[in-house]
Amino acid sequence: MQHSIDTEVDRNFEAFQHMLPDLLERAPGRYALLHDERLIELHDDSIAAFVAGTTQFGEQRFSVQEVTEQVDNLGFYSYAGSALQA
Repeated sequence: MQHSIDTEVDRNFEAFQHMLPDLLERAPGRYALLHDERLIELHDDSIAAFVAGTTQFGEQRFSVQEVTEQVDNLGFYSYAGSALQA
């Protein structure tokens, strides 16, 4: 199961990178909730995005990325870690 989660996160990250120029113009500093390589919605903080993702898709079946110029794919912790530590 971990492999499919890693694949989901990697695919979402790649899709996010393609969306980033547009998102930087319209939503800098917000948090993008991604699932199946699609932008689902934008949130003002990582906790709200994490809760929405868990509610809609279950644990670890989504990604959350901050809309910022310096982006790193940190796998599961790119969204869950920051949300849970906030």
